[in-house]
Amino acid sequence: MNSFRAARAVLVAISLTAFLMSAAFASKTDKIEELVSLHDLKTSVAIGNHYLKQQALLAVRSQLAAMGAAQNLGLDWNPSNPHWKEAEAAMVQDVMKQVTRQFSSMEWLSEEWAQLDDRDFKESDIDTLLAHFKSSYGRKQAMIMDHSVAIQVQSALTFSGKMIYDVPGAQQERTTMQRTFDAEDQDMRFNMNESPEGVQFAMSPVGKRYFVNAVLKVSGMIIYRLDQTAASIPQMVKGFSAQAQPAVDAFRRQHEG
Repeated sequence: MNSFRAARAVLVAISLTAFLMSAAFASKTDKIEELVSLHDLKTSVAIGNHYLKQQALLAVRSQLAAMGAAQNLGLDWNPSNPHWKEAEAAMVQDVMKQVTRQFSSMEWLSEEWAQLDDRDFKESDIDTLLAHFKSSYGRKQAMIMDHSVAIQVQSALTFSGKMIYDVPGAQQERTTMQRTFDAEDQDMRFNMNESPEGVQFAMSPVGKRYFVNAVLKVSGMIIYRLDQTAASIPQMVKGFSAQAQPAVDAFRRQHEG
């Protein structure tokens, strides 16, 4: 067993040396971009998509109800009416396209996270982090960080009362969120007793600092972006109101006829 551990330590040292030699030719900016790309925040995206879909549905339904009142469409203009459903689907689809650009693409987060790493870590720290997260145990620990971010995001939305889990029309996003969360929860698990390097990293000053940044600060960025995006949805919906008018006109013709 001791000889096996010694051999593995030698292989790790060789791999680290080779990596550091190749990394020396890359700029700090390139290294940071690569480091950020090693994370996969798919679960946080799924949580955000569910939250923003519910916000889009609520805002669109409120706008359609207001249009019905303003145009005297009567009690038959309601969410169960086929023309209402047609208008709702068109408006929600356009809102979610905007939401994808503002939040779900995560391009904005890559830039903000890179700036955070550039500010808080020296280039030698970035080299160490890159080497670690490219190892088998390091990839698991990156996944743990990503899952921890998702937990922070979901907790913030839930405990603040912002997340509503039973909005009709958001079932698909809810299912995706739950399945993505559960799959990541299973995939990230590994035996710490079999990876002393992982324990060493977790206890190191750089490892501790990176974990705080990745979990607390990045989750804060995501929550803030979700708040901003959600706040912009009512105005988006107003901008798409004209697309509901053909369905409104069809409804009126049907009832006047």
